Amino acid sequence: MITPAEAAEATQGRWLRLPNAMDGALRGAAFDTRALAGAEIFFALRGERSDGHAFLQQLGGSTVRLAVVHQPGLPAGFGGAVLQVADTLRALADMAHFLVRKHRPFVVAITGSYGKTTAKEVVAHTLAARRRVLKSPGSLNNEIGVPITLLNLDGSQDTCVLEYSARKPGDVDYLSRIAPPDLAVLLAVGHAHIGVFGSREAIYRAKGEIFHHLRPGGLALVNAGDARLRELAAGHRVLSFGRDVGDFRVERLATDPQGRQRFTAVHGDTRLDMQAEFSGAHALYPMLVAWAVARELNVPDAEVAARAGHGPGQKGRAMRLAAPGGATVMDDSYNASPETVVNLIATLNSLAEPEKVLVLGHLSELEAGLERTAALIAPHLAPPLTRCYIQAPATPELFARLKEMAAGTDVRQCATQADLIAELRALDRPGVAIGIKGARSAHMERAVQGLLGAHIACALSPCGLLKHCTDCDAMSRHV
Repeated sequence: MITPAEAAEATQGRWLRLPNAMDGALRGAAFDTRALAGAEIFFALRGERSDGHAFLQQLGGSTVRLAVVHQPGLPAGFGGAVLQVADTLRALADMAHFLVRKHRPFVVAITGSYGKTTAKEVVAHTLAARRRVLKSPGSLNNEIGVPITLLNLDGSQDTCVLEYSARKPGDVDYLSRIAPPDLAVLLAVGHAHIGVFGSREAIYRAKGEIFHHLRPGGLALVNAGDARLRELAAGHRVLSFGRDVGDFRVERLATDPQGRQRFTAVHGDTRLDMQAEFSGAHALYPMLVAWAVARELNVPDAEVAARAGHGPGQKGRAMRLAAPGGATVMDDSYNASPETVVNLIATLNSLAEPEKVLVLGHLSELEAGLERTAALIAPHLAPPLTRCYIQAPATPELFARLKEMAAGTDVRQCATQADLIAELRALDRPGVAIGIKGARSAHMERAVQGLLGAHIACALSPCGLLKHCTDCDAMSRHV
């Protein structure tokens, strides 16, 4: 939280209307008038599709006590304080940075092409028994979500666990300036957003920005499976994690019929038995990261072993569900890259069900023609994976490439999501495992909901929102 006086100091803003009390702390912030509940600061941000200034009149009657604006003039119907700044997005960052400097929490920053949210949740859950943790909720990991999260700093928290995303060069550097990490984690570099960055080399450089503002004496924690990541962290204290190699590694890995991993984690002469309560062929990585972070903060190993495998599940992220007819559903629909598609196949292959079905929607922001994407995925379209459905009308080349290059799996195309749901319902029986994946814009959670028996309808066609459909007012569902 931040006082009005601190807000003006941090942003060098000008009061258009003074607050009633300059020392009354403000809690919570928002940038969307549809999500004002509990927020006491509103930032009128200007985006590609809309301008927050156009909605200022909706602040009347809300909990908002301070509006941060760029345009002159007082908003109609709002009687709270109004602070004019040169740039509202910059003001959001400046306020967040002010609070980081004021309270000085230990900042754990996590980036990578995939796995950020899961790692963040597992690390935060592991630390929470001993540390007072502020974490970014859900996937609030960009230039808006990270500082919005940090505006909840009030001095009671001693640790922040944040994820930093990159949609273009400079994004991670920007976030690292707002909250310089004490411990920076680079999970992996893949092909996500390669259509935006242009090359994998550019993605490496963008992810490596997380080390630009690592505090003196801070720790860089990198995936040992990619030697390039240690190079990006050169000049800092570096530790690594990995399945077979690394400062934190794994021995005696086993997977149960539900796809849950158990293993012995090894660091130096210390061995720690760990068990994941969530399914996933790559659960070991966030758990190793959590152990490394916990050791840096002197959290006892016994607490790590007890907590690291129990992080709360996230919508659309390897959630194991039961379909009405008895099929097992792995809902991994939140987003997708070629590497995470391969990871989902590995998870399906680890399950006891003999019939394993992969469902793919559109994979966005990848290279034109999808040649590299298909080359990464196709070798894994092989037994024991039995069938693959593709429902991606915007990129017909995805189906064509994967069908041509598949290594033994039956690849089929569905023209519409309704057709896909019908096919999946016909497969809903015991002994079948169905994994569903697609880009956020593909909204493959609708296929999940349809398979689970819901009748779904959306008022938005096409949909330009990136929120999960089950959190959206435009979506109606009934069983």
